[in-house]
Amino acid sequence: MRCLLDLTGETHTEETLYQQLRFPPAPPDRPYVFLNMVSTLDGKITLGEVGDTAAGLGSPMDQALMKRLQRNAQAVLIGASTLRAGHVTYPETLWRAVVTASGNVPAESRFFREAPGKAVVFTTEQVPEVKRKEWQEFAHVVVCGTDKVNLMQALSFLRQQLGIERLLCEGGGALNYEMFVAGLINEWFLTLAPKVKGGRHIPTTVEGDGLPREQVVRMELVSVYENEGELYLRYRRVR
Repeated sequence: MRCLLDLTGETHTEETLYQQLRFPPAPPDRPYVFLNMVSTLDGKITLGEVGDTAAGLGSPMDQALMKRLQRNAQAVLIGASTLRAGHVTYPETLWRAVVTASGNVPAESRFFREAPGKAVVFTTEQVPEVKRKEWQEFAHVVVCGTDKVNLMQALSFLRQQLGIERLLCEGGGALNYEMFVAGLINEWFLTLAPKVKGGRHIPTTVEGDGLPREQVVRMELVSVYENEGELYLRYRRVR
């Protein structure tokens, strides 16, 4: 592994990169949020079709870094589409939350069953109450909005009710967009795999309607590491 840039003042190896990260203090009303994604050079987040997982996209080194980033968090947040794409698993000590406006989440997922006391579903009033009561058997259910999940309200719950100060977001693209629009992403850890997928229908790291020119989010580069053509980029949001 080569260090191409590191403005933190540290130089890391394969064994130490992302092991112990230093983050600014969390705001009083929400956690400090860092996003982690892997994509092809053209920004695609799957080598398969729509709804597939990211399997085979990143290298074993990328997989190791993903686990290290999880260990730097107290909770992880994902969208329902990411949960539906495959068996999402995390350390049992890690709080895990899913965002769903429609209520289409696989209740049998290991995401819930492996740590029922540490699972959260953020949802809306449009989901039938009977379904929300079913979820309460294996998760904390928090209603945040009428037909769309209010992400600021959701993150406030994590901070105020659960004491979460460091939150990892792992996509997918629709959730990432809403998080950026709401101004809730503080840092982005992006792995660029030396692969090209193509396909205008294939999801990218950030989806959504797109931001107006004057509202485009600006990020500043913090570090760049390279391993066998794969790049590990760390960005921090410009305030």
